Amino acid sequence: MNLSLKLITPFNERNKMEKKTISLKDVKTPKTVEEFRENLRKYYMCLGDDLFVQQLNNVKIDELNSLSDLYDLHPDPMITPQVYWNTDMDNKNYTLFDSMKEYLNYGHPRWVSLDNKLLREFYVKTLGDFSGYVTGKNSQK
Repeated sequence: MNLSLKLITPFNERNKMEKKTISLKDVKTPKTVEEFRENLRKYYMCLGDDLFVQQLNNVKIDELNSLSDLYDLHPDPMITPQVYWNTDMDNKNYTLFDSMKEYLNYGHPRWVSLDNKLLREFYVKTLGDFSGYVTGKNSQK
């Protein structure tokens, strides 16, 4: 009898392994539609050039000019940012994952509404004026 053993890393050990993350301050806020689309591909769950939208399955990123375009397709679209966030409103703590693979391995994937109050700052940082939100920084132009 020939048995082969495969070493499986236990889940709790896998979570202790080095995960690749990005600091939110290192994210370049987009100034053009092309940069907005690039950031959608980088920081949100996508398959190739399709953004995952819960109610719509996939939406072509190149057909989007802002997040507001998703409201034309569904009244309450939900997307999955590749970010884990602390739910403490006073301590805004985001963990932004380097890739979708890292996020699936170490993050907590979940659908979120575009009007999620905890993620508005994240939306503005990663999508800029194309997020549909106005902050003190981008409202004084």
